[in-house]
Amino acid sequence: MFRKLIAVMIVMLAGSLASSTTVMAQSGQPENETVAAEPVAEKAPTPNAEPAGAEAIPATGVPAATGAAPTGVTPTGAPAVAQPDPDTAPAKPVAVAKGKASDKGKDGKKTDKKDLSDDELYPFTDIEPDSSLMPAKFSPSSDHIDEMFYIIVVLSIFSFVTITIAVIYLVWRYRHREGYRAEPSKAHDNVLEVTWTVIPSILCVFIFLGGWQGYLKMTTPPANALDIEVIGKKWNWVFKYTKDQDVLENQNVLHVPVGRAIKLTMRSEDVVHSFFIPAARQKQDVIPGRYTYLSFTADKPGVYRVYCAEYCGDAHSDMKTRVVVHESGGYEKWLQDAIDAEKVDCKEAFADDPEAMASCYQSQGEKLYARMGCKQCHSTDGSAGTGPTFQGMWAKSRNFTDGSTGVVDANYIRESVLDPMAKVRSGFSPVMPTFKGKLKDKDIDALIHWMKGLQ
Repeated sequence: MFRKLIAVMIVMLAGSLASSTTVMAQSGQPENETVAAEPVAEKAPTPNAEPAGAEAIPATGVPAATGAAPTGVTPTGAPAVAQPDPDTAPAKPVAVAKGKASDKGKDGKKTDKKDLSDDELYPFTDIEPDSSLMPAKFSPSSDHIDEMFYIIVVLSIFSFVTITIAVIYLVWRYRHREGYRAEPSKAHDNVLEVTWTVIPSILCVFIFLGGWQGYLKMTTPPANALDIEVIGKKWNWVFKYTKDQDVLENQNVLHVPVGRAIKLTMRSEDVVHSFFIPAARQKQDVIPGRYTYLSFTADKPGVYRVYCAEYCGDAHSDMKTRVVVHESGGYEKWLQDAIDAEKVDCKEAFADDPEAMASCYQSQGEKLYARMGCKQCHSTDGSAGTGPTFQGMWAKSRNFTDGSTGVVDANYIRESVLDPMAKVRSGFSPVMPTFKGKLKDKDIDALIHWMKGLQ
């Protein structure tokens, strides 16, 4: 009886493996990269819209002190159209249009796209799922991950159904009945024990080899891969780009070119984080004191989500951003524009125009507040957080944990940015990291002028 049951199970297993092979063959075929003509509409972005770790407060009338928006960020097959007015129509996940970099701001006036927030500049295009089980995907190079997932699901369903049927049958077949004497049980059955040992072992080896192949693809980039540095810290992602001798630091959005291998060199400044791109089917821990690596190639232009998948503290759920996959030539233009914008010194560029200088400082200060992670601990609306609020702090007297007092002025802000442990505000824990070496003098000046206006 047991041998007959084992024979039936082996036949069912063979059929399951055959269906798994069919799933692999189908999922390995090239997909037609099309996008629905009318994607699902989303609500207009708000200051609290995701990703919270990658927002920037839009400001109108800012001079050319920030980088221009990238061109040609579109989902494949979708027409490039300008974004609608957020006051008159709900925002849709449409592409950033090529051409003139202008749009309407929240006040209804024409605003240069470089003044828009990340939510407005880069609306998500990963709304449509890849299948009923999997989220959107931007590269066929991650097909092997989907294949292994489907195989494991099929094997799990098969094992569950087979074992359940066997248990139910055996319970019914050998139930206690009046007039029947229990049959003696064998100490063991060699055929049965070899069968239930060999078959699962073969399956485990098969799954291991498939996973190992995927791991090698994920962690071994080609020699010509574009290297981008990723820094995880409580509670935002920071990206660092290089071009020749120029370095672009403290960016909160990951930008990559389409069709080119990407190597992410990652590290953490505090605790363990986990960099997760659902569209790439890849996740890698980011660990303090060492480097970890991730590699992928994005073949489908668009804007996709990035999360931290390892609990890292109070604002873990806000540690999310986006990856912008630029069309051909779009990444190079974005990078050059961003580098040029970083070189602008408001004081030097607008020395003869105080109004333009103030507007430049306002724009840079807002963007630094978002990019450097200040918003995770310091509010601008008076609400309590890990650190004191920035609203109404200028020229106010403050008490410190060492018993001293002081007035919030330019010198106090500069000292707090470079040496935060020098004066710790009473009622707050000394947890702020130093930004020495991360911010230039012109950046600190921009933050000072911006904070001064938060009354």
